Amino acid sequence: MTESASEHSRDADPVSDLEPDSPAPSLGGDMLTLDIDMRCADWQGEVATLEAQARFVWAHLAMPAAEISLVLAQGDFLASLNAQYRDKQGPTNVLSFPAQDFTTIATPEDIAALPAPRLIGDIVLAHDVLMAEAAAQDKTPAHHTRHLLTHGLLHLLGHDHMAEDTAAQMEQLETEILAAQGLADPYQEVASS
Repeated sequence: MTESASEHSRDADPVSDLEPDSPAPSLGGDMLTLDIDMRCADWQGEVATLEAQARFVWAHLAMPAAEISLVLAQGDFLASLNAQYRDKQGPTNVLSFPAQDFTTIATPEDIAALPAPRLIGDIVLAHDVLMAEAAAQDKTPAHHTRHLLTHGLLHLLGHDHMAEDTAAQMEQLETEILAAQGLADPYQEVASS
C-alpha cells in the first residue's frame, strides 16, 4: 500500500524509504530514474535513446525526480496485457499503467508531493508493432519510438485522448516536446502519408 503524501514525514530520509532493488532517485533535481525490464533483445541497441527521451520529456515538463518502469517487449506480450487489462484483442504499440490516480493532469507540485521514490507507473512498448507502424507511416523507427514513449509518459501523468479536446491537448503537447528536439510533428506525418 502506498503511503499518502500527507502521511509522509518531510523530515524522513527519502533514500531509506526505497525498496531494496530500487535505484536511488536524485530527489533534488529533474532526474527521471528508469527501471528497465528487457523482455525482447531487439530493443538492445535502443536503450540509451529511450533513456534520453524519457529524461528529456521529464525535464521539458519541469518535473521533479521520480521513477518509472519501462518494459521493452514484443506485440504478443502487449496483446496479453491488452486482453487482461483493457478487454481488447490483439497487440498495440504502447500501454501505460499509472501507479498514481491523478484526477487531473499532474503538475510538478503533484509529483513533488508523492512519497519517495515517487513511483509514477509502467510503460510497455512493443518493438515489432512500433517497427511495422514506422514502416507503414514512412517514419524513422527512432522518431516513432521516441514519439510513442513520450505518449506513454504523458498517459502516466493523467493525459488522455478519450475526448476530442483532451486528445487535441495531448497531441499538441507531444508535438511541442518533439519540436523542442528538432523532430517533426508526428501527426502531420501521418496525415501526409
